[in-house]
Amino acid sequence: MKKVLFVGLRAMGDMVLTLSVLRAVRDSCPEAKVDYLLESGMAVLFQEEPFVRRVIPLPRTGKSESRLSSIHSYLKFLLSVRQEGYDVVVDLFSRGPRSRLIVWFSRAARRVGVADHTTWLDRWIYTDRIRFPNVLTQVYDQMLYLVRGLGFRTDFPQPRMSIGSENIQKAIGLLGKSGEVKTEYLVLFPGSGQKNKNWPTLNWEKLIRSIRRTGVHVVVMAGPLDREPFEELRRLFELEEAGIQWFLQSDLSVLKGVLALSRGAVGNDSGPLHLAQALGKKAVVLFGPGDHVSYRPYLGSFVRSGLSCSPCQSFVSRCPDNQCMKTISVESVLEEMFRQGLLV
Repeated sequence: MKKVLFVGLRAMGDMVLTLSVLRAVRDSCPEAKVDYLLESGMAVLFQEEPFVRRVIPLPRTGKSESRLSSIHSYLKFLLSVRQEGYDVVVDLFSRGPRSRLIVWFSRAARRVGVADHTTWLDRWIYTDRIRFPNVLTQVYDQMLYLVRGLGFRTDFPQPRMSIGSENIQKAIGLLGKSGEVKTEYLVLFPGSGQKNKNWPTLNWEKLIRSIRRTGVHVVVMAGPLDREPFEELRRLFELEEAGIQWFLQSDLSVLKGVLALSRGAVGNDSGPLHLAQALGKKAVVLFGPGDHVSYRPYLGSFVRSGLSCSPCQSFVSRCPDNQCMKTISVESVLEEMFRQGLLV
């Protein structure tokens, strides 16, 4: 088995949880050439991984590009995948037509997919369809089961992400903009990309003020999708309030560095909390509508209210009132932070 392509077209949290898979292949077959095809926005996260020969970003359609031109560009991309001559192509999540088309078009001798999300076409798309046992509830365990079925060793089950000096220097440059870089800080994520997964703003305010009373520096971060909860929270504090830094940015290479230098992270169920754990930092995750079983932290812990309707996965439109998040108390989050050693 000389050339292996993994296809992972999912959000940040899912992608971070696939790291152990990449390591398993290289540990079992050091001579293997492992490529990873993923959403273009996620490519920067895997640039430092020694287990990956090449990161292949999925092409994006330009706004000014005609439909015919877009189709031509995409066919050219699919042809480039086929010309690589992969021995094995693994569709890590097998959800939606995009990954299926890429896998089928590769014409690899062995094309592996997940049987949990099958369509009637899958019998022609995949040569192997693997179904996860019910006892494997965590996503990274499921990923390892997938490659274990292909004969790879899985000695290192927990995802670990590599960090480069460029990540660290970028983080220091960002943190140093407002003065001396703090060496003991917590990173807080008040957003999640989905409104109903967010903890109330006033709770975040109380939490930050409680953290500051312990003397710990706070770095509050958010991406473009979370501008609204970020700005709403920021307005509750003085513009240059001591011990608190605010960063709204989308550079994931900077985010890696900021998390790597921190003492840990606290936030709503979202990708950056998975990233923190992969960088060896404990995380306290606030769960409401999301799946706290499949995505529970392996380094740190989680807090949830335990309402009977949770988890429901109704992130946006179906739930009129996310009581599962609103009923998580500030005290319970603080208690878990002390238990995990994020506060002393």
